[in-house]
Amino acid sequence: MNTKKIAIASTVAAFAIMTLLVAYPAVATSTNATQTPNLQKLLWHPQFANPQKIQLSVGQSITLTSVAGGDWQIGNSASNGTASGSMTLQVTGALTGGYILTVTGGSFNINGTTYALSSGSSEMGPYGVYMVGHGQAGTAQFLFLDRSLGRFGSSNYGILHVDLKDGTSEFGARLLVTISS
Repeated sequence: MNTKKIAIASTVAAFAIMTLLVAYPAVATSTNATQTPNLQKLLWHPQFANPQKIQLSVGQSITLTSVAGGDWQIGNSASNGTASGSMTLQVTGALTGGYILTVTGGSFNINGTTYALSSGSSEMGPYGVYMVGHGQAGTAQFLFLDRSLGRFGSSNYGILHVDLKDGTSEFGARLLVTISS
């Protein structure tokens, strides 16, 4: 009996919250609103509502080069150090839903050890915001995620997250990278 009351109360509360979320935009954009830009108006702006798809072609190379970075040993939060590296990828497939890329070279210096990248693959969405993949660096395996930060001045920047495991040692690294093609 008590469980039934909790389930009914939870359902009513969820419905009330959903109603408020749906009604809020209509209330927030009343005709008496001031003319100052707000977050909702910025998000409705066409520049933000329709991001531009990137245009890559098969055979094109993309290079990620670190500007700054740090590493840590997985499972030991007290260990940390500096990390650096670069990764070169080549577009091997261009589809409507994104791009297929192959790791063609580069290296990571993590925890004082340099790992030469020998192979790998990744995928990137049609807007070029995220790229996720995996690869091999000698006896080490790694996963990576790159998130584009956009263009600042004359360079494109991103954050490259790396999870690298070599034998029983596993390290994480986060690198601020420039992105060039």
